[in-house]
Amino acid sequence: MAQVLIHIGYPKAGSTYLHEWFTSHPCMLYNTHAISGFYHTHDLARYAESSSYIHDCFVLSNEDLSVWKGDVDIVGIKNARFYDVKNYQENLSETLHRIYPEAKVLIVTRGYTTYFQSLYSQYVSSGGALSFDDFKSKFGSVFPDAYDYTFIVSLYRKIFGSENVILLPFELLKDNPTEFTAAIEEQIGIKERFKYKTERVNASFDKKILFAYRRISSGLVKLVSPLPYSWQKMIYGFYIQCLNKKRPHPWMEILGKWMNTDIKMGGVEEILESLKGKSEILRNEKLYQPYLKEYLL
Repeated sequence: MAQVLIHIGYPKAGSTYLHEWFTSHPCMLYNTHAISGFYHTHDLARYAESSSYIHDCFVLSNEDLSVWKGDVDIVGIKNARFYDVKNYQENLSETLHRIYPEAKVLIVTRGYTTYFQSLYSQYVSSGGALSFDDFKSKFGSVFPDAYDYTFIVSLYRKIFGSENVILLPFELLKDNPTEFTAAIEEQIGIKERFKYKTERVNASFDKKILFAYRRISSGLVKLVSPLPYSWQKMIYGFYIQCLNKKRPHPWMEILGKWMNTDIKMGGVEEILESLKGKSEILRNEKLYQPYLKEYLL
């Protein structure tokens, strides 16, 4: 019987690599932003009409399934509407279970000690204009709920059953991608292992390149601020589209070479302090034993 896999991917925890792996895997059907591989009912009808092979696993994967990013303001990516994270996670898990009661759920976590510098790097390289201090000040209060691994793992184990929750550390993907993906295949019942590339994808950029990104982004935010808001969104939206056509953007690489300083990301200790005890459920998990320090355990 075909299996549904729901990957509730955390940002900067291997989602880009997994999306490429899902897409390439001959036994899996996955499409970006699609529901179990299908964008609409016409896709499902076309699949049934034309496919001589039914995939073993239909995949639903999106970072918003773990932490919804809210209604982010495109102008400098600096404003967001905050919400009750845990209430959102509870509602979403119940919704997913009602639609897919027999599904397997994949939760990939990332250790706190390296998380927030990487998250900020992603934010800046996507057009974010805030400094790291401002980033911490604005979003720091959300992190203890958003990255409460004990809460979210317990939640999905309770709703889907412990046997249906696949729990893996991002650190294992970084150290041994083959072992990481084999663990997923084993738990969803795929017997023949799929050999896939082991190179990292979507790695954080050099700090001087990141400094160039933020300098240009913050300068553009100031430049367009006197304009009508609709114009600001249009101009900055076009800028972000250009940024993401190639990563890192060639112009940012060139500018980074001329920077005499790099981006500052100090003072993570206060974030880490607020997260102590939030990953206690991982303490006795076998695959997490080499990485307990990263999870403040």
